[in-house]
Amino acid sequence: MTTVFTSAECNELELVLDMAWEIYLRKGQLESHNLDTARAALTRAILDGFEQGERNPRRLAIAAVASIAQYETVIMRRRPAPAASPGAKL
Repeated sequence: MTTVFTSAECNELELVLDMAWEIYLRKGQLESHNLDTARAALTRAILDGFEQGERNPRRLAIAAVASIAQYETVIMRRRPAPAASPGAKL
């Protein structure tokens, strides 16, 4: 789905992401294996909730943290494969 956001909505979504990140960090679930995907997963979860009509910042943040595992799986599947080293044999 393609959605266009206003500047005000982008500012609000940024604040929601910051709120969700703080909640996530307090839960103590940030580890080396999800360090690079956690923020992207929270962002995707927040955008999905917003596109579905949720406008309450706290509910968006809490729902994003609650569903982060589902979104991390999607993010991991979409990550590009690591580039082969120059000396690697195929």
